[in-house]
Amino acid sequence: MPLRPLVILGIAVPALVGIAALPAHGIVTPLVKAEEVAPAQLNAGPATNGGNYMHDANAPWIRPVTAKVTSPYGPRRVICNTVGCSNTFHDGVDFGSACGTPIKAISPGRVTFSGNAGSFGERVIIDHGSGVESLYGHAQTGSQKVSVGDLVKAGTIIANVGATGVVTGCHLDLKIRISVYIDPGPFLAARGIAL
Repeated sequence: MPLRPLVILGIAVPALVGIAALPAHGIVTPLVKAEEVAPAQLNAGPATNGGNYMHDANAPWIRPVTAKVTSPYGPRRVICNTVGCSNTFHDGVDFGSACGTPIKAISPGRVTFSGNAGSFGERVIIDHGSGVESLYGHAQTGSQKVSVGDLVKAGTIIANVGATGVVTGCHLDLKIRISVYIDPGPFLAARGIAL
């Protein structure tokens, strides 16, 4: 009799572990094993240097594209197209840039999503550690240069600017998430990057 609950537990626990591993953005992607990368290649450092498991406090932060901000963080008019409609609050910052312009990772981290995200278009998400994620939306279809699990440096080209999802034209939508979306402007300004 005691063996039966153990068999059920042996089946149920692995299934629950799989469910608990779903990404925060709610889109299930296949897990890809990342190559081992030396900490120096990732600009990673020890926690004693103010960093964490993945990100040194002294690691560089950069702009993702060289372009002006065309839509800031905050309230805005609703945008609709054949894909759907946007929200009345913009959780990111849009950079007006030509389609095909390379998008760079703003700091070292691990890619947690690379694919289509519906109204957000083609998207890449990078985990920088300590709960900080950067999200790059509306990339050109098929332009992603990274896959889930890849480790990137600041400046690694991750995709190209596009016009996918709910858009009115070519641009990059950069979002910063620390459990919730925050204004990328002050976040990057605190790291020496002016938008």
